[in-house]
Amino acid sequence: MSQPEIEKRAGYGLPVVLAVGLHVVILVLTLVSWPESEPDQSSTTIVNATLVSTETTTNQPQQAKASKARDAAEEADERQSAKEEASREAERAAEQQKSAAREKAAQLKAEQAKAAEQEKAAQAKAAEQLKAEQQAAAEAADKAKADAARRAEEAKAIALERKKAEAEKQAKADALKKAEAEKAAKAKAEAEKAAKEKAAEEARKKAEAEKAAKAKAEAEKAAKAKAQAEKEKAAKAAAEKAAKEKAAKEKAAEEARKKAAAEAARQKALAEKAAQASAGSLDSLIDSESDAISGAKQAAQAANGFESLLKKYVGQNWNRPSGTVPGMTVTLRVSLLPTGELVSAAVSKSSGNAAFDRSAIQAIQKAAPFTEMQDLPASAKSQFRNFNLYFNPEDLGR
Repeated sequence: MSQPEIEKRAGYGLPVVLAVGLHVVILVLTLVSWPESEPDQSSTTIVNATLVSTETTTNQPQQAKASKARDAAEEADERQSAKEEASREAERAAEQQKSAAREKAAQLKAEQAKAAEQEKAAQAKAAEQLKAEQQAAAEAADKAKADAARRAEEAKAIALERKKAEAEKQAKADALKKAEAEKAAKAKAEAEKAAKEKAAEEARKKAEAEKAAKAKAEAEKAAKAKAQAEKEKAAKAAAEKAAKEKAAKEKAAEEARKKAAAEAARQKALAEKAAQASAGSLDSLIDSESDAISGAKQAAQAANGFESLLKKYVGQNWNRPSGTVPGMTVTLRVSLLPTGELVSAAVSKSSGNAAFDRSAIQAIQKAAPFTEMQDLPASAKSQFRNFNLYFNPEDLGR
């Protein structure tokens, strides 16, 4: 049972019961004592007066009647007191009810004030939350605007760099074309000069040749005459010499035949020995060549595997910089120690984007050292002392 119901029952129940009971008692008393009420009123005074005097046997009935009247008066007084008490109780109950009503009204007013304060606080909190959300939305919009401006600036910078690179490339191409044209013109002038010099030289040589031919013809004519005379003299001496030489040749031929036969026998013996000795060395040579071919294949496979592993490590340590566009590539000149430690890494062929070039160098610096290089064969290990690394993020799957 709630507190208001208890207070309501305590405030109305008891006064009502007392009031009803009081009225019933008064009604009963009235009905019972009403016939004797009028005589008792005067008798009461008489009785009160005679109480002062000495009692006698003759006034005993009167005393009894007076006593009864007093009792009735006392009962009436008690009933009046009870009625007054009930009235006061009713007033107190009414006052309690009013007080309870006032307390309840005050409590209701306090609750309403509290609810109003809570509602006001909730509205203030909602207003603050809305303001915070609006501020956050405004900040997000400002940030998005700033990001868009930054991206636009970056795109503009990339476009400017690309345009600058293209302009530099075009300028280099124009300079190269101009240099080639100047070189061709210079070569043509030198060729024309050389042709003129050659023609002059040929004319000079021709004149000298004609002069020499004339002198030669005269010399040949004189020499021919002299030769004819000497020929006849020589023919005679030759005949004599031929006879002597013939005899010597025949003797030398015989000696050479004998010597050739001995040499052939010696060469045959040496050939047989060489054939026997070379059979084993040929097999050894074939085995050596097979081992060399196999070692070269293994070295090539190991080199390819190490290069793939190196690219994998570099790709894992690469962070894409802002402004990177598809198709960007950079060639790095890398130097490693036999232990796989990085000595140096520099740009050999730039991508045209300085941030992208730096990111590639930073990636290989983070990935080093490459200790797997220690397991490479010596022939493969030497390939990576100084080599070019072609860095393309699309090949790395990034």
